[in-house]
Amino acid sequence: MREERLDALIVYGDREAAAPAAFAPDCYFTNDRPGSLVLFVGEDAPLVFTFASMMVADHIQAAMRGDLQWLAPEQLRVGKTGRDAGAYLASRGLAGARVGIIGLEPYPPFYFDGALPCRTMEGLAGALARAEFVPVYRAFFALASVKSEEELGLIRYAAHIGEAMSETLRATARPGVSEAELVAAVTSTCFSMGGYTAEILLGSGPEYVGWGPPAWQYRSQRPRVLREGDIVLSEIFALYGMMETQHQAAVAVGDVHPDILRAAAVARECYERGLWALHAGNTFGAVVDAMEQPLLEAGGWHVHPLIHSINPYGPVGFGTAPGIECLPEAGRYVQLQRLPTVARELELKPGMCFAFEPNCAFGRHVANVGGTVIVGDTAGVELNQNSTRLMQARW
Repeated sequence: MREERLDALIVYGDREAAAPAAFAPDCYFTNDRPGSLVLFVGEDAPLVFTFASMMVADHIQAAMRGDLQWLAPEQLRVGKTGRDAGAYLASRGLAGARVGIIGLEPYPPFYFDGALPCRTMEGLAGALARAEFVPVYRAFFALASVKSEEELGLIRYAAHIGEAMSETLRATARPGVSEAELVAAVTSTCFSMGGYTAEILLGSGPEYVGWGPPAWQYRSQRPRVLREGDIVLSEIFALYGMMETQHQAAVAVGDVHPDILRAAAVARECYERGLWALHAGNTFGAVVDAMEQPLLEAGGWHVHPLIHSINPYGPVGFGTAPGIECLPEAGRYVQLQRLPTVARELELKPGMCFAFEPNCAFGRHVANVGGTVIVGDTAGVELNQNSTRLMQARW
């Protein structure tokens, strides 16, 4: 706040379970249930405006259990609106203040207009007509992205959970098993180890070009049943203590198409180039360039980013390689926009955390690999092994 010359700071947290890529910087300051608006004024203890009294009930219950809490009862208020937060700031004589907001800036890949709702902003502006509102997420990222040893311990355990989830995917995948059974088994592994996951991206088939949650989760249709020759592609999210790891687990069910094997080999080469480049003093853009070089040389295309930060989200690297527009079927879609690489200029520092998700496609045959990697002094520090290569199902 001093560096940005702020009289007040508003930290907006999106609703809980908003996955994947949840916008939850509020938890960084509260160590509590996600989904609140946190308000700082000068050197005062922060106030937390929560969405409903259920968070107060949870806070009371946690105190009765003796949980470690950062917030005193006096800091919690029900009323997560711009009107309520603005009225409080106005009561403190800050109607013409310089107010920083975490939540205004674009936050790829889901909040390109920012996470803060329009109505919340309208409420703040109505209560503070003369205030200057300043987006400060980038300044927050610079401070929060370098993880402490305590945080890295949580991330390592989350990666351990993700490693087990990836192995469960491999061990469960076989002909006759449905995608729903895969998701159930992987999710069960996470929760049984004390972790949390809100969503698993998954698809399967002898060829598969999509990327997202299984279609049967949002359409009334039967989950697909695996057959020999399928590829199962997934993105597994494992969280522990609100620290997140990601795992790009891909499983070959029997003998798959040769182009899938070729794509997996290219994706693995992209992964290795990224490991070499993810060192202190390098730039994020240089890592993206290194990771996409094998993809460009092989003449493949890709469906999702090659790399992005986690804990918190911020920089995301799509590179310059072709995308879904390569497919003949894409010609019927009148507006296909390439997503940009964000924050190429970011200087890497030890302790920053990135999700590696290199992917490559030849025709309709896609393969992806990857896991969570920490910036090291001379190279990236791997936290995963099994999801960083194409896995083979056995039965």
